[in-house]
Amino acid sequence: MRLRTFASRLIRKVRREFMGFSERFHHHLCASFLAERVDALPQGAHRFAFLDALFVEQTFSRCPQQSTLVLQQSELARKGIFDVLGSGRCAVSHGMVCAGTDGVSYTMSQPVHADRSGQWLKGRINRSNLKESQRLWQLIGTGYVPIDWQLDFKSGYRWREDAWHRDIRFGELPGVDVKVPWELARLQHLPTLALACHFARAQVSGFQEAVVYEQAFRNQALDFIATNPPGFGVNWACAMDVAIRCANLLVARDIVVASGARLDEAFERAFAASIVVHARHIIKNLEWAPVYRGNHYLANVVGLLFAAAYLPGGEEADSWLAFAAQEFLTEVTYQFHEDGSNFEASVCYHRLSAEMVLWGCALLANLPVDKLSVLTQPHLHRMKKLPRLAPKAWQLHPVPGSDRTSPVPAWCWTKLGRMADFTQAMTRPDGMVAQFGDNDSGRFIVLGSGEQLKVANDPSAIGWSLDHSALIAGIGALLGQPRSRAGIDDLAARVIRGFSDLGDIEASPLQHGTSHATVGEEATWMACMARYEQAPAASRWTGSFAAQSHGLLEDIQHHAFPGMGCYVFRNERLFLAIRCGEIGVAGLGAHAHCDQLAIELVIDGENCARDPGTYLYTPSPDARNAYRSARAHHVPHVAGREPANLALGLFDLRGAAEGQCLYFGPRGFVGRHAGYGAWVYRVIALENTRVTIHDFAEGSLALTSSSPEQLPFSPAYGRTVG
Repeated sequence: MRLRTFASRLIRKVRREFMGFSERFHHHLCASFLAERVDALPQGAHRFAFLDALFVEQTFSRCPQQSTLVLQQSELARKGIFDVLGSGRCAVSHGMVCAGTDGVSYTMSQPVHADRSGQWLKGRINRSNLKESQRLWQLIGTGYVPIDWQLDFKSGYRWREDAWHRDIRFGELPGVDVKVPWELARLQHLPTLALACHFARAQVSGFQEAVVYEQAFRNQALDFIATNPPGFGVNWACAMDVAIRCANLLVARDIVVASGARLDEAFERAFAASIVVHARHIIKNLEWAPVYRGNHYLANVVGLLFAAAYLPGGEEADSWLAFAAQEFLTEVTYQFHEDGSNFEASVCYHRLSAEMVLWGCALLANLPVDKLSVLTQPHLHRMKKLPRLAPKAWQLHPVPGSDRTSPVPAWCWTKLGRMADFTQAMTRPDGMVAQFGDNDSGRFIVLGSGEQLKVANDPSAIGWSLDHSALIAGIGALLGQPRSRAGIDDLAARVIRGFSDLGDIEASPLQHGTSHATVGEEATWMACMARYEQAPAASRWTGSFAAQSHGLLEDIQHHAFPGMGCYVFRNERLFLAIRCGEIGVAGLGAHAHCDQLAIELVIDGENCARDPGTYLYTPSPDARNAYRSARAHHVPHVAGREPANLALGLFDLRGAAEGQCLYFGPRGFVGRHAGYGAWVYRVIALENTRVTIHDFAEGSLALTSSSPEQLPFSPAYGRTVG
């Protein structure tokens, strides 16, 4: 059986390599731009028809600061000024001087004279695509300054536009971060730029004429399409980013059209053709694996779902829709536990993946009749090019709060609600989430989220990445359960509600509940306390955190999420989150840290223990390993040892020991892991005046202080504070 499985995988790999070589060779000879003529997408207002003058008026009356946020973000976006992943605010252009990453800098970007005819593209775009790139460039308005989409504008390293996407190399040079151009090329700023068209048409103070924002959207979209030929350059190297870009392009264009703009036919055809090639690229480069697949594949599926939902029907687009809808529900089941937590062992990746599910559900809740008919006709599902597509007709289910049907079953809506429950439970008293696991600041679609408003549009603020209330508000809006925090009106939540066309935000609440389960018996607690007392002095450690006054446990709540392995105690004075469970991604641990039995603890507003964050991935392997190591977390420590092999790779913790929760209840928590060879236990005792931690080990393991090594706190990818 193993030999047969190995042979099957080898055959698939050889086939992929051959197809890749064939495709590379073909597109070095023939243009990779779409050869056939594609009809433009419908011009009329589509899913964002609700974005009218009344919506803007209501937005302004509910929260005047929302218009200021949209104005600030749209003005920066139209000028090509960006601040992503710790870059600081900068105009991203050819020839710009970059500050460097951790003292490492490159000088590779040269100034260009972007003439109207597109002669400047010679030597940049590969020969087979040059003519079409130049034609597309000529559609851009005069005076436009091109964005350097290939540049890591932190380190200064630059990839080439004429490099085939499978030949792109990254993660090998110090200081170079491929995530920077990928993040920018997701084009997540375009929906907000498009939203400015509505505020401008409503003549909200400070906004320029709507045509200014329309042209900015049009020019930047054309700039990207022209200077990033399909399959070439760094921004086609990861199908996840292609998929997120595809969804953001479609949402932005739809919002612009809903404002009353009439986009010209030349742009519309170029745009529609780009969406087709995005979808084809995704389907050819799916990041699927039998076991080790995660948020990348979920993004592939949701991006493809957006493309299929917006493109006119036909055999190809219909097959994409059926495949994406099928895989969407499969991945919600595979990647999210029954308690709503995500299987990546990361609170921040939970948000990213839950946002994809949120937008996917909203999209499927509002499929037009012709698209629904695709799913109810089984003969349309038999596409040889999509081998995992099941040849079956879909059962349609009621959409909560409406008289419509969709392919989303009741269990998926319930699980979506539990995703919000998890985030709410993991939110500390200061509004920030406990930061277990990786944080790459990833988002799916961002439209004036409440956390951006609360931090006054400052990406360097802690709340920019760690305040996840927008996810809670968005899910609450879609399910008819508004959960706005701190009096903030979340514009993105109301946009999601309107996008799904479910009417009044107060309609039809869906009950899903939160886990309050206890684990184990009091006898287990007593036995572990007795074993702690009997352990040799060298094999145990105790730490205590005092409250300011008595009554620390008054009205205490507890929430268990055994799927990921997170256990939370909370009330107005105490927040204690404990990590104890799976490694993540079916044992791969791509975004997990060595944080089994780690805590985040806040008592009377004071941070007693806090996860240090993530900081960077490939630009600094040393920093990557430092931030994900046990010594960076408040966990049981054995001098000079780690409970996992950090040398396997920057995204590989296979073989690491899972945590086991033995007791979770009124007395506190007991958990253990065997990452050091023998069992290591953590007993957390809750008292009305203090929280006490007792660590002990078996097998004569010597424990040192569990206090973590002090690293600069990283609240977001690429950023540190203090």
